[in-house]
Amino acid sequence: DANHKPLPEAYKLLAQVRKDWHPETEAASIALAWRKGWKSDKDGHLKLGQCIKAAELQKEFIDYDFVILLNFEVWNEKEFTKEKKIALLDHECCHAGEAVDKEGEPKVDAKGRRMWRTVSHDVTEFNAIIKRHGIWKRDLEHFAEALMEHKQKSLPFTEAKPAEAAAVVQ
Repeated sequence: DANHKPLPEAYKLLAQVRKDWHPETEAASIALAWRKGWKSDKDGHLKLGQCIKAAELQKEFIDYDFVILLNFEVWNEKEFTKEKKIALLDHECCHAGEAVDKEGEPKVDAKGRRMWRTVSHDVTEFNAIIKRHGIWKRDLEHFAEALMEHKQKSLPFTEAKPAEAAAVVQ
């Protein structure tokens, strides 16, 4: 059923994103899956996507290292352009990291399979804290520098519904 399996377009975009910005994930097997009916949380944040690493037990039954869940309704909105889809897939691929040992060598499990990890976001902060205290820690400083450097690359926003205005990706 085409409504339940991501279309080839999504996999083509994923391949482009991995080639352009995430070659370190070349050895990882990444599947895409739709998530329908995602609702905004109590704070009004709507998930656009989520990267999930397969656990050891799951690896015994599936051939994927990661599954990226995509918000079906948002992905198929006319305003959710190809550029925004690429940005979402790029974001989710940023969560797919290689597990390495102290010497920086790739880790493998007992069966000799490469091991992976989920990478956290670079910045976690509240808008109110920034408004009250400014850029008060190094990760915020790096984030602000990136914003200023790439300000001209902003993708256009349309009049967002309240749920979409606070969209989040994980």
